[in-house]
Amino acid sequence: MKRIITIALFLCVFAIAASFSALNPSPVTINFYVIEFNLPLSVVVVIAMLTGALITGFAFAMSTLRLRYENTRLRKKLSVSEQEINSLRILPIKDAP
Repeated sequence: MKRIITIALFLCVFAIAASFSALNPSPVTINFYVIEFNLPLSVVVVIAMLTGALITGFAFAMSTLRLRYENTRLRKKLSVSEQEINSLRILPIKDAP
């Protein structure tokens, strides 16, 4: 079922992209001060979307790596604390004189 939904979603996005591309074939000039490109509007939109997706993916990956590092650090701290508790449980209780 999940595969069917994925395929249907892909086909819908592809159909929308194809119709957008067919309706906007005119070239757009992009000027980077040094270099100037003439590309179709649909290509510019796709490049902008891919760039945004890459930046978002990079930000998400950095956040995930930070959380993994913190999780590893806290697991080590927990292990040390558990060892300390276990060693304190072994000690005999002494009465005060």
